[in-house]
Amino acid sequence: MGSRRNNLIVVALVVVLLGVAAYFIFINEPVTKSTQLGLDLQGGVSAQLEGSQTGGGKVTRDEMVQAADLIRQRIDRLGVAEPDVRVQSENQIVVQIPGVKNPDEVIRIIGSTAQLGFYEVLASDPSLTEPPKVVPQDQVDKTEQDIRKSLQDDSAYKKGKTKILFSETPAQGGGSGIDVSGYIVHKNPDLTGDALKQNGANVEFDQTTGKRIVSLQLTAEGGRQMGELTQHMLTDAAASGEPARLAIALDQDIQSAPTVQEPLGQNISISNDGLPQGLPEDEAKQLETVLNTGALPVNMKVISETTVGPTLGFSSLKSGLLASLIGFCLVLVLLLVIYRALGIVADLALLIYAFLLWGLVVIIPITVTLPGIAGIVLSIGVAADANVVIFERIKEEIRRGKTPRSAIQAGYDKGYRAILDGNITTLITAFILFALSSGSVRGFAVLLAIGVVLSMFTAIVITRALLGLLSDRGIHLSPALMGVSKASIVTTQQARVR
Repeated sequence: MGSRRNNLIVVALVVVLLGVAAYFIFINEPVTKSTQLGLDLQGGVSAQLEGSQTGGGKVTRDEMVQAADLIRQRIDRLGVAEPDVRVQSENQIVVQIPGVKNPDEVIRIIGSTAQLGFYEVLASDPSLTEPPKVVPQDQVDKTEQDIRKSLQDDSAYKKGKTKILFSETPAQGGGSGIDVSGYIVHKNPDLTGDALKQNGANVEFDQTTGKRIVSLQLTAEGGRQMGELTQHMLTDAAASGEPARLAIALDQDIQSAPTVQEPLGQNISISNDGLPQGLPEDEAKQLETVLNTGALPVNMKVISETTVGPTLGFSSLKSGLLASLIGFCLVLVLLLVIYRALGIVADLALLIYAFLLWGLVVIIPITVTLPGIAGIVLSIGVAADANVVIFERIKEEIRRGKTPRSAIQAGYDKGYRAILDGNITTLITAFILFALSSGSVRGFAVLLAIGVVLSMFTAIVITRALLGLLSDRGIHLSPALMGVSKASIVTTQQARVR
């Protein structure tokens, strides 16, 4: 056994670690928020997206990986903790997002290709010059069909060279219904999103009107091209007597179509003059997110969507925690009954182990899922097993007639290799699971690996230090207190004499 000084150092280190864990669990933020829970424990949304090329071309693995990275960035910008985004098969991405409040909006954002385009408006439907008509939500598609038929008869529409895009905005004044407008524009954007600076989209408030807008900052070359485009538009407008309109589209949906009064430069904005506050806060934030993360390299389509309610998640969490608590208590009782005084020390070490493991889950942080809880329960068994190996060695040395102090020393010396071999085998299994699996199975592997390493620390270092301090304090650990009966001592010694 180590010296008293070394044992005190170990105990002091453990106290510090417990203090750090307690700070992050209880003080740094509310305990209900300190531990991140997965989709199956707090509810959320799971979606499967399928990628495809425009025109039906085959997507590559690299394009899907790039799309997954951009989707993860978008979700991170929404403030969602620990999303699980992974490529599945050749053309699919599985997204799991825990704790979302508006699943439909999140799915729309992550599936959006975010192709930004600037178009000269060649013609528009009459609703832009007449009082706008308010259309109920269920009449939007029919209204767009009527507008399309009307615009196809316009002289500006040339099949194959132009197209018709629509904007859908809430009714002016905050009333119910949707204002639908149609625009004839060139088939290809007059200016693409490549002109936008990196992270060049920002939610701001117009200094004149106080309305919320999304400001766009273009590159130097993009600003030059924008100036040439808007100057050309103003020249055409002066000749025709019609106002010059610049349509700003995202994924074929017109976000804004302001009237151009003078040539534009590097700074432009997306606004909604129909609402008193300008762009709604959520809409503005979403625009900022998809524009700053860039366009997805492929078209994404949601092929399945599953929503897990918070009630079901709470039920799973309650069941998982209850199973963990029962298992943990049974292990504590078993150690106490079989090993008595040694069991008390082992139980204390296991309680320290459980608290430190919780602290690591919060500090790293690790998203806890139902399989992750299973990994924690299994690691508790591994931690108890390490104590069992050492304590059985100690009992064997006691039966051979050694003093408790020397028996404990010999037990740790002889049991160390067996513990090391067994835990290394478990770690190899955890690493294989992590490398070859994905999603919640990886969470199981991570928590199992962390639990195994921490169990070795508690069984070999903490338990040993506690037993050493007991011996140094002069506490007599009789064979009976260590779970060794006199009959077994006599039997063992008689067998050795023979």
